[in-house]
Amino acid sequence: MPRPPLTEHGLEPVPGLPEALPKGERLLWQGAPQWGAVARHVFLVRWVAGYFGLLLILEMAQAFTTETSLVELAGAMGRLLLAAGLSLAILSILAKLIARSSVYSITNRRLVLRVGVALPISINIPFIAIEGADLVRRRDNAGDIVLSLAPRHRISWLALWPHAHGFSFGRPRPMLRGLENAKQVAEILGKAVAEANLGENTQLTTIIDANVVQPQPAMA
Repeated sequence: MPRPPLTEHGLEPVPGLPEALPKGERLLWQGAPQWGAVARHVFLVRWVAGYFGLLLILEMAQAFTTETSLVELAGAMGRLLLAAGLSLAILSILAKLIARSSVYSITNRRLVLRVGVALPISINIPFIAIEGADLVRRRDNAGDIVLSLAPRHRISWLALWPHAHGFSFGRPRPMLRGLENAKQVAEILGKAVAEANLGENTQLTTIIDANVVQPQPAMA
């Protein structure tokens, strides 16, 4: 009998899933966030770069008004550039680690988020818990899928971060972040949710509709 593959997250019968799928359940899609999207929308690297750019402009303006020597100006700007480079490098590395350690899985029964860098966990979201979803489109075909859960189903915001939308601590909204083909994934998820609830005795009335909303400026 073949042994499950050994990864940095332990023994995974199916990469990204904590256990083998039970009989009747099948994997429909798997993916991961793009590290560039994590860097831009979680760690706000563009804002960080802009902040250091502003500091450089202020430093040059101050140098001209106080008649600072070119040597002193070069030294001050060099320190700022070094700080900017180190900051952006650290944030980019963190974004890559998050993207590398995250796997989103859609089966015909649930959504599974394997997240966490140092302490990876798997978060199972059965379709019965999903009340709705929004599709946040970004450039090209990329974007995010933000879920709304039924009130009786809650997941810790800290456990979800950075795969949580905004700062809704009271009722966190899980999200599939930085997807390369977000619209296609939203269609797969919507169809799976709809089919899973056909003929079942459930009061879930709002199925995934992939509403298109405008991207938020920060932590979206």
